[in-house]
Amino acid sequence: MRTHGRLDGPEARARQARLARPRPVRSDVLFTFGGGNTALLRWAGAHADVVGLSGLGRTTLPDGHMHETRWKAEDVDRQIDLIERGAAGRCSAPAREALVQLVEVTGDAEAAARRIAGQLNCSPADVLVSPYAWVGTEREITAALEEHRRRWGITRYVVRESHLDAVDRLRAHFPGSGGAAVTEREQRTMDNA
Repeated sequence: MRTHGRLDGPEARARQARLARPRPVRSDVLFTFGGGNTALLRWAGAHADVVGLSGLGRTTLPDGHMHETRWKAEDVDRQIDLIERGAAGRCSAPAREALVQLVEVTGDAEAAARRIAGQLNCSPADVLVSPYAWVGTEREITAALEEHRRRWGITRYVVRESHLDAVDRLRAHFPGSGGAAVTEREQRTMDNA
């Protein structure tokens, strides 16, 4: 029995399912590890294909949902160093990606960074240097992405769904015609082609 259609929703169950597209189906699945624990970042450097950084530290509330931010450049430097140390002896280090927590396209990045920093208990400078927040004009955000690539080797981004519309507007300004991120909406379009 063969069915055609589209799955949309948070959960899908299938029996004897087969992926017919895209072809060819990639035989190797990239192992992606996300986290911030010191030992696990070293381990991921040695074993993962992609290491995702979130900018989140220890949970600060008993409910386990509120985290300290680790958005200082020194925090990212330290995490990248752990990945590199773990990758010692490999032919190449794993790719790095960042979880973009927020996107705000604005002509006044300083004011936005002050407001955001007040909400996250960090400094405005942390917000502006961080790969976890894209704040500023299209040019400023694009320049920040280039700096993230140069300084930390971050070439991939995962963007929270609530910010996908802003990313759609920014994509035309990304280096390489938008190759820095694939939005969920664009992935759905490619899957249905």
